[in-house]
Amino acid sequence: MKKMANKKGKDRLSSFRPGVAVALVWGSSTVFSHSAMAEQFDLGNGLSGSFDSSVSFGVGVRTSSPNCTFIGQDNGGCAGSGQVDIARRDPVNFNQSYDLTRLNQDNGNLNYKSGQVFSATVRGVHDLYLKAPDGWSGLMRAAWSYDFAADHTSYADLQPDARSHAVHDIRLLDAYVNKEFEIDQHPMRLRVGNQVISWGEDIFIPGGINSINSIDVRRAHSPGVQLKEIFRPAPILSLNAEVAKGLSVEGYYQTRWNGYEFDPVGTFFSTSDVVGAGSSGAFLPTSLVNTATGLTFPPGTVGDTGTRIVGVNPSTGQPFNRQLTAGELADPNLNPLYGALLHTGSVIPRGPDHNPRNSGQFGLSTRYTFPDSGDELTFYYVRYHDKIPFASIRVNQGSTANPFGWQDIFLDYAEDRNLFGVSYNTRAGDWAFGTELSFRPKESVPIDPTIVANPANPYYCNADLNPGNYRPTGYVCRGAVDQKKYQFHLTALNIFTPGGTFGGLLRALGATEGSFTSELAAAYYPDLDLNQGIPYSVTSDYRVPTKLSSGLVAQIGVNYPAAFGGQASYAPDLSLSYGVSGVAASALPGFVQGAGAVVVGLTIDFKTKPATKMRVDYTHNYGGGQSNLMRDRDFATFSFTTSF
Repeated sequence: MKKMANKKGKDRLSSFRPGVAVALVWGSSTVFSHSAMAEQFDLGNGLSGSFDSSVSFGVGVRTSSPNCTFIGQDNGGCAGSGQVDIARRDPVNFNQSYDLTRLNQDNGNLNYKSGQVFSATVRGVHDLYLKAPDGWSGLMRAAWSYDFAADHTSYADLQPDARSHAVHDIRLLDAYVNKEFEIDQHPMRLRVGNQVISWGEDIFIPGGINSINSIDVRRAHSPGVQLKEIFRPAPILSLNAEVAKGLSVEGYYQTRWNGYEFDPVGTFFSTSDVVGAGSSGAFLPTSLVNTATGLTFPPGTVGDTGTRIVGVNPSTGQPFNRQLTAGELADPNLNPLYGALLHTGSVIPRGPDHNPRNSGQFGLSTRYTFPDSGDELTFYYVRYHDKIPFASIRVNQGSTANPFGWQDIFLDYAEDRNLFGVSYNTRAGDWAFGTELSFRPKESVPIDPTIVANPANPYYCNADLNPGNYRPTGYVCRGAVDQKKYQFHLTALNIFTPGGTFGGLLRALGATEGSFTSELAAAYYPDLDLNQGIPYSVTSDYRVPTKLSSGLVAQIGVNYPAAFGGQASYAPDLSLSYGVSGVAASALPGFVQGAGAVVVGLTIDFKTKPATKMRVDYTHNYGGGQSNLMRDRDFATFSFTTSF
């Protein structure tokens, strides 16, 4: 399948929800490929090359209004003070309100109103390819972008780090050297440098075999972005070799770890105020005190760094009537509510990330091509470190930033994971099919120890409230448990021809060509324990995960060359993603039953020199109830790209 298709996540707190953000990559409406007119050159002595550039300008506009149930009460929303799903099911072990949860998820939703431009980006990608005698070649790719609109927010200014990541970016992507050679007439290829390795048969849905390279989710959400900008190249030494007729092996060793990059906190696609550049920590709401004491302090007495605080300044006796920094809200002498009542702040400060080590990542694949049919059977082994983080808590009994003795919240990653996989692709008539099955003996399933209210629960994390059961200073409450995971994918691709399966559709639409691509995937966690007080936290509303979950993505498009009497071609397309069943226990694949998106788009290729294309599309997010934080964030994008 890969050879026929391009690769197109007392209350307590956790606000780390990567599943929805990662799922947006499935069928991101902003991503499309560009055919370039590369500049060829010959330097003599057998050295030649090409230089290929693409420059685009893209705009994204929000088309729906924020849903107040997704916004914390302190920020003017109507998130309820009732318990989230897992706490309603097991009130003995857990305690967590919707309001506390939403306070730490709502910045991106608040910052852009319906009709507001959330992105206006000019970007460029430049490829330099060199070819030398004796099988030597190399590629260097760089990308840059500048967003004129991301920091024009309606509610709160982006933090400096968030603004820096959201507005401007320059980076080196692929940068490698190839050497092609033969041993006993068997072709080999050695590649060294920053590169992307694509294994398996998946096209849209993450979480399967194709997990060597991380994804830049932030870039995937940018209008006009190209597919080659989304996957993060890693420094790798790889060798691909034919060892017998029809039998080849490929191996690699990665010399530096890199992880997923998420949307900066407060930008349009951000659904967590803890993960992403610009996080100041996690915050406790006014309603937490009201529920515990029966008092009725007004919303905004405390809040987060975007809240206009109406609580009283202890030093003046007058309301603050301004935003407070995380440091001020963490200071018991300044905090207008927690400081006065509990002599603490209302912040869990953001600590430094705990990234994995650089060594210890490698993989091996063995592929057999059947001589008569051309079908391919491949086996895989990958040794890797997690690229999707979970949120852990560090305990400090002397901390006064919050009432629970939590020193900080930080992003954590597991190391030394194993993946075993097998894939098969084949053709049947005008269809191409691919399938894969992967197995991970240990998958990081996110949990939130801060919602545990029962001191007898092994995941209890408090330092101060129950002295007989406290956690000591320095103790880390790990934000994940390990579970076995199987993931299955089935992909299908059809290139429309007049005499093929979709020939009737082509004729009915008056089109000359088109394609249909679909993918169905299922995730299975055989040992998932749903009855032992484990504080699962994979969704934004703490829904209890299921052992089996599934989802699909489908995309159909047709092309009208030289339409309307001109030379330009018009290619409308329709994409659908849908959570078929269950709730996945981990961020990848991130299935939530009923949650999905519909994308309607049009690409116009003007058939000019230099090559010029225009893309316009509309995305409607739907379903998933309180688990789908993108449900109120419909949007439209427009991009104009020239390649030369």
